[in-house]
Amino acid sequence: MGHVENRLSPEFRDATAPPLRPHGWRANASVLAFRLLVPIIGAFARRGRLEVTYRGIVETRFGDGTGPNHRMILRSLHTCLRVLRSPELGCGESWMDGEWSLPEGDLATLLGVFLKNEKAMMQSPAGRLILGAVRLATRAPVNDPVRSRGNAAHHYDLGNDLYSAFLDAGMNYSCAFFANPGQSLRDAQLNKLRITIDRLGVPEGGNVLDIGCGWGELSRLITRETAARRVTGITLADRQLELARALAGPDIGRRLDYQLADYRRYAVDHTDTCDRIVSVGMFEHVGTRHLVDYFASIHRMLRNDGRALVHSIMRPDRCETSPWIEKYIFPGGYIPTLDETMNAARKADLKLAHEPFIHDSFHYAETLRLWRRNFLAAWPNLNRRRYDERFRRMWEFYLAGAEASFTEGGNFVTQILLKKV
Repeated sequence: MGHVENRLSPEFRDATAPPLRPHGWRANASVLAFRLLVPIIGAFARRGRLEVTYRGIVETRFGDGTGPNHRMILRSLHTCLRVLRSPELGCGESWMDGEWSLPEGDLATLLGVFLKNEKAMMQSPAGRLILGAVRLATRAPVNDPVRSRGNAAHHYDLGNDLYSAFLDAGMNYSCAFFANPGQSLRDAQLNKLRITIDRLGVPEGGNVLDIGCGWGELSRLITRETAARRVTGITLADRQLELARALAGPDIGRRLDYQLADYRRYAVDHTDTCDRIVSVGMFEHVGTRHLVDYFASIHRMLRNDGRALVHSIMRPDRCETSPWIEKYIFPGGYIPTLDETMNAARKADLKLAHEPFIHDSFHYAETLRLWRRNFLAAWPNLNRRRYDERFRRMWEFYLAGAEASFTEGGNFVTQILLKKV
């Protein structure tokens, strides 16, 4: 997915452009149709403050008046139909296509309001019935090694220029741990890395494996700041591997190795070889069908006195992956609950070496807010042939929606330290 074709709606204009006015009977009919849809929309939009202007003439207010105001310019009635048919997919795709804009209010805050309304609806008897039907109709993807490689390439091989534009200098693409709200993103990421290494407790002369090593700063830091004998990082993304290898300095090159490998296949050839295993931000890609497989692979690779630290986003309640996220951002991904995670670990004969370390939602919400700010600031300088306007809107929606999942959706980050039974 290195290039996303620009397929903006013909009616798309900048949010500051004059509002569209109806022309002719068809436009007037669409305004009437929108008025008829208002009660249906209102039934789902009970929280927050949202003003919607349609075709420059219909202004409607939704919500209970709480929180900051959001003013949406709706440019196509098709948006309503898309959202009613598939709320998350329709909302995201219509934003990507420029069918609505937000001249007042923050996108992440607005998506948080949508999450509040969704949560309230799902707590009703009708909502629980709908949720049950969705779960029955949803088939969890099979993330075998071949498909997992393709899923990783879809997201992580977009281009190192993209990720370097919004991540910190160490290219850390996971939650930072902020010592205080004003700490810089770079310092907060280093704080996270050093806390992780301290919890991992690397023994002198130990053999360490980093599953899903990304661009490799954690592996490099373990090599430089501990007495590990050997550190190996594995990834499924070619461009990550290239840069990780390039960044490994000559002073640590003989103790540090990066490989393109699936954790399951790597485990077959490395039974009982690891003193420590660390995995940061990779568990969300395993998929609901493979949670036990993941922990079984860790169990296989750990020595009897070995330990593994798994860092992952967790949901408060079981929920299927957003169809928009599945289609455009993280195919095959699944964010588990803490209970699901611990049950899978126990089935693989792993047990807690320490109570789970749970980090407040603020940390990832702030990380995502800073990533979105950096991305929007850097976007004018990115290659337009690879990252066009539709891509910009897609990526902004992804980062804003992820932020909302922490501010309003209840997501949090957990580090789990495990050992063999």
